[in-house]
Amino acid sequence: MLFSLQNAQKVSRPGFTAYVYNSKEEHPGLNTVYVDCFAGHEKVYVKNSRRLYFVIEGEGIFHLNGEEHAVRPNDVVVIEPMAEYAYTGKMKLFEVNCPATGSEDEVEVT
Repeated sequence: MLFSLQNAQKVSRPGFTAYVYNSKEEHPGLNTVYVDCFAGHEKVYVKNSRRLYFVIEGEGIFHLNGEEHAVRPNDVVVIEPMAEYAYTGKMKLFEVNCPATGSEDEVEVT
């Protein structure tokens, strides 16, 4: 199976632009996302999936369950299901969700 950036669905949010390579419906086992972060991602948790971020370039801070983790290129951050997290910085990330997620699986924390 091959997923291509040219076929990815673009999603714009206030702090980042994401390119969703594949949906939950296309491949329920996992989905992949390229994230161009120019400010950050609001605090959320994901209900039933592990979320992995690979830092391609740039630097930032992941706020994970009340702790701050500075990240730089080639770092990997793993977010367990139901763990609250956010991130800030200017970075390019590759995200993997296992099993695949959809917008209904991510919950914003206020």
